[in-house]
Amino acid sequence: MKRDVERVRGLLTTANDPAGLVEPARAALPSQAEHTLRALRSNRRPRRVHLGRRRLLAGAAIVGVGTALAVGGRNLLPNSDVVAPVAYTPPVLSLVPVEGQSAREFLLAFARRVERLEPEAAQGAYQYSKTWGWWLNTAGDVPGGVANAAVPTVTESWVGKDHSGRRRSAFGEPIYPSPAQRKEAEEAGLVAGTGVEDRTFGPGKFPSPEGGDWGAVAPFATDPAELAQQLAKMNWEGGMIIYGVNDLLGYVARSGPVDPRLRAAALRVLAGSSGVAVATTTTWNGRDVIAVSQNEMLDGSTQRESVLFDPETGYPVGTESALFGHARRLNVSVPATLSVSETLERGSVSTIDRRP
Repeated sequence: MKRDVERVRGLLTTANDPAGLVEPARAALPSQAEHTLRALRSNRRPRRVHLGRRRLLAGAAIVGVGTALAVGGRNLLPNSDVVAPVAYTPPVLSLVPVEGQSAREFLLAFARRVERLEPEAAQGAYQYSKTWGWWLNTAGDVPGGVANAAVPTVTESWVGKDHSGRRRSAFGEPIYPSPAQRKEAEEAGLVAGTGVEDRTFGPGKFPSPEGGDWGAVAPFATDPAELAQQLAKMNWEGGMIIYGVNDLLGYVARSGPVDPRLRAAALRVLAGSSGVAVATTTTWNGRDVIAVSQNEMLDGSTQRESVLFDPETGYPVGTESALFGHARRLNVSVPATLSVSETLERGSVSTIDRRP
């Protein structure tokens, strides 16, 4: 049990100590991380389990992102001694809906504040960013049934205006739902990476994490109606407007500061979209943010997709996918976190060997 708890401690301290420089015993954990560890310690029979991706499918074959640790606990039904597996994922964010304003009114006011900001000046040739997150790949067509592997990852990027640069990804130790699934998961290619991957890229070769050829749509309009048309040309993951805006601004921010007018236009696109909710929350790293969310509902379950925005700048700074209600085909205790990501740092630097 101690090994499993310390493994989760290592994952959860990534937010406070991304480089892994603080000893686990001395690292100060966020309250949500401590809550997870207490839940782990209160159970006696550890088992690891899987999660799903930001767009969770009801079919047998699922590909996903996230991470989890499962512990076996007693069935809570009265007069029952049946031991049932209970999967604990990182705690879902607690979203507090904004009061006194509709989502549209709030986002329009947010856009006006962002639009009045002074443009940022790039101080170096490369845009640097550091992010962390959990990725889980799941396959439902392996001989042993569903196989899963979660790989916590910290990624640093240096990107020039010509889309050259460097990317360094540090992969944590994979987590498997059970020892019996490890072989199937590895043979299915579900382990996203191991150790440290450090690559450099020539002009125009830096890979886009957003998906789609955003360069073919650029330059991006600062008029929200025109920008909405440009977004409609892209098939971002899941078809949700919040991810379209997140990916667009992420693409632009890779190679330079994003014009405040473009950030404001993106917020106005969200304001004009149906099914969008706005709340405030605190990230896993203790940052106060604005969460813009959309829901997907299927067979008694609700999947909440959220993009997190810096309330001062309007930049996206993270994402979360959370599942409520029915667990669908996943062996997790709901509410469950299906994926998380957070930007830890961003800025301009002069070379691919420097950090802000």
